[in-house]
Amino acid sequence: RPHGPAMPAELAPRLQPPLAAAARKDRKTMLRMLLGGAVVGFLVAAAGLRVGKWFAGNAGAAAAAGGAPDGLGAVALLVALPFAWLLAVAWHELGHVVAGRLVGGQFLLFIVGPFKWQRTPEGIRFSWNRSVNLGGGLSACLPLDDRDLPRRFAVMIAGGPLSSVLLAVLAAGLAAVAGAAPWRGIAILVAVMSGIIALATLIPTEAAGFKSDGKRFLGLRRRDAAATQEAALLALSVAPMRGLRPAAFPPAQLAAATALHDGSAHALYGHLYAYQYHADRGELALAQQSLDKVVDGESAMPGFMREMVRAEYAWLLAIGGGPSMAGPARAWLDSAGRVEMDPATRWRAAAAVLLAEGRAPEAREAIAAGRAALRNNSMSPVPSAFLVESLDELDRRAGSP
Repeated sequence: RPHGPAMPAELAPRLQPPLAAAARKDRKTMLRMLLGGAVVGFLVAAAGLRVGKWFAGNAGAAAAAGGAPDGLGAVALLVALPFAWLLAVAWHELGHVVAGRLVGGQFLLFIVGPFKWQRTPEGIRFSWNRSVNLGGGLSACLPLDDRDLPRRFAVMIAGGPLSSVLLAVLAAGLAAVAGAAPWRGIAILVAVMSGIIALATLIPTEAAGFKSDGKRFLGLRRRDAAATQEAALLALSVAPMRGLRPAAFPPAQLAAATALHDGSAHALYGHLYAYQYHADRGELALAQQSLDKVVDGESAMPGFMREMVRAEYAWLLAIGGGPSMAGPARAWLDSAGRVEMDPATRWRAAAAVLLAEGRAPEAREAIAAGRAALRNNSMSPVPSAFLVESLDELDRRAGSP
């Protein structure tokens, strides 16, 4: 299998990555959303405490006019807010995982705030989530076969909002029977936060490259071209998790995944799979054509996906152009960031760039780090054969002892 044909000159590869303004905008937007949500949650919960007095039947014992709510003071309420938010988010994401398991899915990922658990070839591993964009929670529990994927994925999606509604009802019920118990305020706070999450995720919308649960569910239940594309993307996303390498992706699924040209993140994902297909087959000219389409619309993608795309571009330039492309490849790699969700891809790119720069000893260190990342920090039950072979080829070029 070819891994290093020369970069075709007629393609005029991009020598500089686009400005990362979209990434900075995403971080600022996410920080504003988190801060705004915390403030709104606190104010709504404070009001909820007063309403809760009616449920508890102790309105006559309320504080004097203008006084602080009983049970929990304002300071204690503020302290409890992040923990209530974490609980509400964790419960929502757990709902996705449980629903996924009910339709035969395998646990792959669970992120809540700074905490991350993911399945790797070495088993389930814990690590710290350093991505602000993912701090609001993310989980995946997917079937590894492609049988009736849209329906089964829709069930997994619906599990999140339904579990949030359930928690809101349970917490409100506990608050109603709590009387003057000091934990009544916490129960109301959890009920309010979980209700907000349920409402926010049920509304069909899209922000920073993420579709809400409501929008994804409705899209999966439709019978139009977008639903056909979604089904193809789902099939392509689970195929590597059962050991199918990109070079073996069915052409019909790739055609369906790239059929729409609406500028959406899903359309870009289709071209990203096409890039992997051609790159794994050693067709670097076609791989770059697909990757250029992704770069053209990268502002529609989440930040962590943009990081991966930039690392892939760095690898493509370095592996195809060698020393003549070392400078541009380095620029792309430096713009990629940490690539938190797929660090093996970044280490592979780093090794290729270091080799193009003539730094073989450092390249071998990057190769070793990439192999370790494949075992311990890859969101797949099996290592990617394409990545494994790519690292092996780089190791050969580096003159591994």
